[in-house]
Amino acid sequence: MSVPHAVVAQPVTQENFAPYGKVYDLMGDTDAAVIWTAGDGWRDGFTRMPLIEGAGHLGITRGGGAPWSCTAMERHPGTEEAIFCAAEPVILAVAPASVAGAPHRDDIEAFVITPGQAVVMHRNVWHDACRGLSGPAPYYWMAICGLGESPWVPVEGGPRQVQAPQGQLR
Repeated sequence: MSVPHAVVAQPVTQENFAPYGKVYDLMGDTDAAVIWTAGDGWRDGFTRMPLIEGAGHLGITRGGGAPWSCTAMERHPGTEEAIFCAAEPVILAVAPASVAGAPHRDDIEAFVITPGQAVVMHRNVWHDACRGLSGPAPYYWMAICGLGESPWVPVEGGPRQVQAPQGQLR
């Protein structure tokens, strides 16, 4: 059921996420930004460049599930932030980086990140905590911590409902 002023999450790609940052696909074996290696019974890939600029901290957030009402967002002027799944797909709601004091509800987009993908948000990109695609789900993040406050501020224009896509991607 569609809700007025709702945004439906779309699968994240390098193209659709470009205004907000970078996307790495560590499962598809074709991402040119990933170095691929293999051995007897295994295959792996790692990013050609460090995931974020600087010595980042690794964290984990335990998010609720979609749908949800995006009421507040934060941004980080001093660091990029990487997001990657633990085991379940998550939805990331973002709004463009700006010097404004708050993101506007009409600028919010949402993206589904699946296991094996990592997104790296540019500095100052507004974002909410991720939520699980089909229920509560933990996810990892990497950023430089201790660079000052990153206050959560109310979304200008009121909350925006964030919904999972029909058919729930897996």
